[in-house]
Amino acid sequence: MWSIPKVVSVLTCGVLLCLGLSQAAYAIDEEGAKRLAEAKVIKGDLVRIDYGDYIVKTQDGTEIRVHITQKTQVMGQLKKGDRIEAKVDDKDNALLMRSLP
Repeated sequence: MWSIPKVVSVLTCGVLLCLGLSQAAYAIDEEGAKRLAEAKVIKGDLVRIDYGDYIVKTQDGTEIRVHITQKTQVMGQLKKGDRIEAKVDDKDNALLMRSLP
């Protein structure tokens, strides 16, 4: 049979663990928001999709290869010919991609 001190200690540990994880999740969200705010914005036409890389042709005619990772937030269905906006980090890894009207 469980004693009251054991039950209280288990519940206390559970509460403290949840509080610690919520602070960690908040820190991760804050870091992600900071990275997104510092990101470079690329706008252009989606020329092709090549094994997880999206090739975007900008207004000045240059083609930029934007790499998609598991952390990339893709808004909507993107397909060849769409006008898109991509927010990328300094290594051209996409943080956010969406189609433009």
